[in-house]
Amino acid sequence: MKPFLFTLLLCFSFLLPARVWAQVTDTTLVPQPKPVVKKTVATIFTGAVFAPRLHYYGRTDDLNSNAVLPTVLLQFDSAGIYASGTAVLLNNRLQTMEYAGTIAELGFKFGKKPTGFTGNIYGNKFFYNTTQLPQSALKGQVGTNITYQTKPINITASGSAAFSNRTDFFASGGLNHGFRWIKGKSVFVITPTATVNAGSQNFTTTYYKENTVPGVPWPQEEVMENSQRFKLLSYEFSAPVIFARKNFYFIATPTYVVPDNVITIPGHPELSEKAGNLFFVNLTALVSIKIKKTK
Repeated sequence: MKPFLFTLLLCFSFLLPARVWAQVTDTTLVPQPKPVVKKTVATIFTGAVFAPRLHYYGRTDDLNSNAVLPTVLLQFDSAGIYASGTAVLLNNRLQTMEYAGTIAELGFKFGKKPTGFTGNIYGNKFFYNTTQLPQSALKGQVGTNITYQTKPINITASGSAAFSNRTDFFASGGLNHGFRWIKGKSVFVITPTATVNAGSQNFTTTYYKENTVPGVPWPQEEVMENSQRFKLLSYEFSAPVIFARKNFYFIATPTYVVPDNVITIPGHPELSEKAGNLFFVNLTALVSIKIKKTK
């Protein structure tokens, strides 16, 4: 879910703050009432994501599932603190809108300048109701995303630790550049992005343990040896397209994923990770509600 929430956080700054100033045309000394200025203290975002190909660094489940992800996010604007909850509703040839779990996130955003460092620190708690997905082996995750913004290009880096029966460590690095057009109250942004992901795959061992039929032998030592190594996991190329108008956001994210170092077990194709090059377009629709107070 990190890609979706990170894209969502990027779009929060696209609506320019609007101030209503009282125009005083009377130049006499008659006292004028002070203009009422309201400050936004929090913003609620609610909507849904359609993910046509669920994957974890290019690894997919046997049913090539897609999902609808209803989400709610509460952001305290001045403090930088946010919290979100996302439900996972699975679809495939055997399931239709079946509840598969909930993802909770608590985080802190930092950096608001157009250049320099920006990013967030976050913690996730996963409440999966299935063992079907490769990522369903995870119980929680903590991490950070950092972007160094310059006029020609933005440099991104992230690191995280994910917890199953053993801890996995992940790192990512990437480049992107945003093109923004503003017309009236509408904002249109497209951000071509390239990212390289690396990490260990201990979650795979947990996934096998939860999905292997009891009594059926499988090469546990070989899987554990491969999953403990820190390796390149995938290359991702995307171009999020964001349209924002007033309190409405629409995001289309075409993405091409190339997995790397996929665990394969000779003689056991049923135990090998299911992975391949993927192309898909995630679709997100959101509305925002601002909570204001009078200064």
